[in-house]
Amino acid sequence: MKQTFTVRYAHAIEPDLFWRRVFFDREYNERLLREVYRYWSWEIVEDTVLPDGRRTRKVRLTAGVNAPAALRKQAGDSVAVVEVGTLELEGPHAPMWITRYLVPRPMVFSLLTRFWLERTGPGQSDWVVEVELESRSAEALEVVRETLLESYPKIAEFTERWLREHRDTLADPSPDVQNRRECQQRSSI
Repeated sequence: MKQTFTVRYAHAIEPDLFWRRVFFDREYNERLLREVYRYWSWEIVEDTVLPDGRRTRKVRLTAGVNAPAALRKQAGDSVAVVEVGTLELEGPHAPMWITRYLVPRPMVFSLLTRFWLERTGPGQSDWVVEVELESRSAEALEVVRETLLESYPKIAEFTERWLREHRDTLADPSPDVQNRRECQQRSSI
C-alpha cells in the first residue's frame, strides 16, 4: 500500500536565507531533534558539499517507539533510523531537500520526503513537504502517517519560534528590502 500527502506552513523568512542560514545550522537541528522529535540520540555520519553546491547528509537517529503494542512487539521500545538527504539545486521546486529514511527490519514501511520553500512575499515563504509512505501493513502505514501529521505542525511552530529568537543574527534582507534600501540611499545623495 502506498500513500502520499502534502503539508504546507507559512514562515517569515526568504527561501534563500532559510537554506543558507537555518536548515543546516547545527543548533537548529540539535534543538529540533531534541525538543520536537524527542530523539534520544543523533549523529551526523556524513555531510558533504559538492563543488556544484549540492549537499548530501546522512544522519543516524535513535528514538522511542510510540506505536500500538503489536508494532512495538516487532520494533522494540526504540528504533535506530538512518536519514539520507540530498539538497537538489535543479528542478521546478529547487532548492529541494529529498530525504529517504532507512528503517531496520522488521519495520515494514518506507518513507520518502521532498521539502522546499515557495516565496510568497517579501520575507515570507511557504514550507512545503511532500510525503510518500509505503508499507505492506495497513497498521504500520497509519501509525507512521499519523505520527508525521502530528509532528509537522510542531516542527512549523518550533521553526517560527527559532526564527524569532534568531531574528537579529539572521538579519539578511529580502530582495525587496534591499531594493528599497538602495532606492533610499540614492534619493538621499
